[in-house]
Amino acid sequence: MVAAAPTPSPAPSPAPNPPSGACDAAIGRVLMVGPGQPYSVPSAAAAVAQAGDVVRIAAGDYRGDVATWRANNLTICGTGGRARLFADGKSAQGKAIWVIAGADTVVEGIEFRNVTVPDQNGAGIRAEGGNLTVRDCGFFDSDEGILGGSEGAVITIDRSEFARNGFGDGQSHNIYIGAAVRVVVTASFFHQAKIGHNFKSRARETRIENSYFMDGPDGTSSYLVDTPNGGIVVLRGNLLQKGPQADNSVAIAYGQEGLNWTTNTLEMVHNTVVMTYGGGTFVVAPAATQSVKLAANLLAGTGSPRLISGGVAASAITQQSNLMTSASAFVGADNVAAPSFWPSAAVQAQLRLPGVLDATYARDSPQPFVLRPLSGPSRLIGALQSAR
Repeated sequence: MVAAAPTPSPAPSPAPNPPSGACDAAIGRVLMVGPGQPYSVPSAAAAVAQAGDVVRIAAGDYRGDVATWRANNLTICGTGGRARLFADGKSAQGKAIWVIAGADTVVEGIEFRNVTVPDQNGAGIRAEGGNLTVRDCGFFDSDEGILGGSEGAVITIDRSEFARNGFGDGQSHNIYIGAAVRVVVTASFFHQAKIGHNFKSRARETRIENSYFMDGPDGTSSYLVDTPNGGIVVLRGNLLQKGPQADNSVAIAYGQEGLNWTTNTLEMVHNTVVMTYGGGTFVVAPAATQSVKLAANLLAGTGSPRLISGGVAASAITQQSNLMTSASAFVGADNVAAPSFWPSAAVQAQLRLPGVLDATYARDSPQPFVLRPLSGPSRLIGALQSAR
């Protein structure tokens, strides 16, 4: 096993290939925030923001400044680099660095750090309004990264990082999405949640693509991905590593707190899951699950883990072109600082598919936050289609 490198210092670090700036594309009144600007801190802009405003926050550190954003249709961006928000013992409404109460909010290029509150649910963002989009953001060392997602809301997470969040009680997580209509995650990185889950969603529909979920050699998360109330769950092109110190033996948990939705299906296509945890289970799903589809997944274990358990009927499970192998073939899959999920030559020789099993799998992710277009007449089993 390769030991994880020391945690990098918290210097601003935009994603390697971030999307075009949301604030550049948005049209509306512009509020400038930062030293020498009309609004010195984000909370000052939040107090006067109106529907449709564009809020530009200059890169730099903002300490002990918390805010509630009530207006709808806001676009809030770090400019010139990441704006880093440190709670320093403060919280808005006893809940978060930012409480977002308005609908249709876009947040881009912001870091949220070190928030904790007495009820142990202090979040970087408490999402209480309608739709929320988060791009190129970071959530670090708090009780929760993002908490919320009201009924009817769509939550979109793109190229964002969630690291070392969780109070340590098992009830707080890197991210915790409630009963939203949909959560869509792309090219993001979830790692080292403290006892809680690296990702938890109660949404009616949860779609996660091209993202990394990791414990490293000493992370203590419970599930890597938890969708406790079922729904439509699609995992495509993700890279997941469950570490030896994890608090739970299951990598991916589905419907473990009751299936609350009309449609309850789990689909996993072109994922790579490496279990450096001894034994355990790749997937757990209950008897009432309508279908589980597993296709072109590369599943590597330590100490003979089970593929699937929890009571789901064998007749509800379909499998195609999956490969189970040993985690020892993945040197570096537990290195959080520089993840490497490309397998040994012996495993590479077993990965060739005869064609394109899933035409919608058009990009892989050779490293966190990076999307690489795929072409050609065939694919490989697993998430990665070639070495980085």
